[in-house]
Formats: sequence, structure tokens, C-alpha cells
Amino acid sequence: MREIKFRAWDNGKMQRVDFNNLFVNRHHPTGTLYLRKEMPFGDYHITELMQYTGLKDKQGTEIYEGDIVQIKDHAFEGSMKIDGNYEVGYNEYMELCCGSWLLHRQLPYVTVVGNKFENPELLNK
Repeated sequence: MREIKFRAWDNGKMQRVDFNNLFVNRHHPTGTLYLRKEMPFGDYHITELMQYTGLKDKQGTEIYEGDIVQIKDHAFEGSMKIDGNYEVGYNEYMELCCGSWLLHRQLPYVTVVGNKFENPELLNK
């Protein structure tokens, strides 16, 4: 079983979020998430929530959705080079990917280099 962890991007900074402190406002049309510890003294809105993938890069850094990972020194099936920077997320089949590549297959070649909020310039164009 993988550990369930979250982090959030809010008000221009990244922060860890304790799963037990999350509160879903079911009365809001989008089911907005808040930190429970801030209730009821003013709702603390989390603008972007990212879940831990349960995977670590080759240096032992935890990989979260929204991270930018670098694949280096790797060729897919021996011929096609896939070196570059990719955003971590899910594809239409709910498979964890970095770009169009399945993340768990690339782990020996993956390093977390940033995230899409603090380092958008790192993404390949």
C-alpha cells in the first residue's frame, strides 16, 4: 500500500497538507477543498491539490502530481530518445504518466527538477 499524502499550491507558495485536515465544502458547486484547522475563522481555500504518487525518483525524492521530472540518458525500446522534461499526471486511462510515458517504467532515468507552478519554464515546449 502506498502512503497517502498531499501538497497544495496556494497564494503563491507550496505547502504540505495533512490529509486529516482536509475539508470538502459540499455546498460549493465545485466541492472546494479547505484546511479544517482554518475553519470556522475564515475558509482557507486550496487552489490546487496534488497527491503523492507513491513513487520516488532515482535520488529518492517523492514524486507528486504536477511535478516536472527530467528523463535523461534513456531511449525507448532502444531507438527513440525520450530525454527531456515532463509534467507528472494521469492519462485518459488513469495511468500515471510523465508526458506520454508511463512513469513507473522510467523511474531509473527520472529526476524531479521542479513543479508546474514554481518552474513552468522547465517544461518542454
